Amino acid sequence: MDDNKQKETNQGYEIIRAVTFENGRGFAVGYNPKAPDPYVTWAFTDKDGKRDYEWGHYKGSYITSSMDYKNRINVYFDSHRVPEKDAYRYYSTQRPVDIGTYPKTDGGPVRFENFDEREDVEQGQFKAWGYLVYDAPLTEKQIADFELRAAPGNSDISGDTRQRTPAAPKPIMEQLADAQKQVERGGDPAAGKKKNIEER
Repeated sequence: MDDNKQKETNQGYEIIRAVTFENGRGFAVGYNPKAPDPYVTWAFTDKDGKRDYEWGHYKGSYITSSMDYKNRINVYFDSHRVPEKDAYRYYSTQRPVDIGTYPKTDGGPVRFENFDEREDVEQGQFKAWGYLVYDAPLTEKQIADFELRAAPGNSDISGDTRQRTPAAPKPIMEQLADAQKQVERGGDPAAGKKKNIEER
């Protein structure tokens, strides 16, 4: 993701969105309110921090340019399977990614991917059903509301925050299975909770 602190421009268009892949290839959206087509999406190659833009698709609205931008990102990823290096990844820990399971923002998602099953991610730190990629960070509320978990490598997460990130709760089916096992052993699955309440 490009936060455009220096307001990068190309051919009179201000770059308002961008994603770069680990191989230096990427895509961007530009905006020029004075141009006949005020929006454009470009492919680019990043060499030592300098971008060489090419293959512009000029659009009349933000919606059509955003759709084209996301499509170009997805087609490139599907063809090359190269991860993004400057985007924001969020894992869906409780369910597969589907309609209504993630926040829609100006920053995306630009793409998402579901796994065949819930699997270990980030070197086994936790399990997830899939992930979403945004070109701008989500708020803590958006992450909490949709039970997502930010990838430790996201640039908006400090080292201290990474260490403090709590483990994602188990899916409800796993919680029910654990409770059933405790009942079968003669225990009360709610005992721990009751004790905690009484101590308060």
